Amino acid sequence: MQQPIDHIHSQKMGLWCSWVFAALTAIGWLGIAHFYAPVPADAGMEATKVWFSETHRWGTIIGCTIFYIACGFLVPGSIQFGIMLAKIEGRWPLWSITTAVCGIFISLIIFLNACAWIVAAYRPEYGADVIQAWYDWAWFAFLLGWIYLAVEMIASGMVELMDRRETPMIPRWLTWFTFAGAASLLTAAGPAFFKSGPFAYHGLLGFYLPMLVWGTYLIATTWYMLKALDRERAQAA
Repeated sequence: MQQPIDHIHSQKMGLWCSWVFAALTAIGWLGIAHFYAPVPADAGMEATKVWFSETHRWGTIIGCTIFYIACGFLVPGSIQFGIMLAKIEGRWPLWSITTAVCGIFISLIIFLNACAWIVAAYRPEYGADVIQAWYDWAWFAFLLGWIYLAVEMIASGMVELMDRRETPMIPRWLTWFTFAGAASLLTAAGPAFFKSGPFAYHGLLGFYLPMLVWGTYLIATTWYMLKALDRERAQAA
């Protein structure tokens, strides 16, 4: 009887890693690095240089350091997402594995983005064109990675619909939000085509909406998976 309960504690630690990732992202990247209000895509090269070399140089370096550390926690969190879904999907858990692998890809993408933003702030003597190039690259890699998040959300939603129990692991309203959120992520493709307006990488649809969808999906899904583990622990006891 003790062994299953130990396994449940281990799985809960994996899910808590997703919350640690979200917290460190909010503190480091959005807060300390000031990316809750990033320098706009149409601000111009000189303004971008000032932002990285003077105004928010150390904030970027420290905040993005915390951000890339956060990526390490997203890996076990994503794997545990896959494990939880595999309990529903059964012997051949294609979509559960897809969910986990996409989460790992996202972790790697974010790690590289954080490194690129640190590079932009690393040497104040960099030319404005060099800083702008690194800044643009990081944003495109970050937001154009929406496809992996969309696939992850669709895959997890498909498995959640297979859950026919009286009390499903994920409530249906959250599953339908997951599908709707995955569809809305298409707006994150906008930064490749716009430098200003809502679809730019500092815009409402290009940046803030995808971040809200991602954060809600990650935090809410983790919450309900933890509640499912509590039910498993009660049964094991």
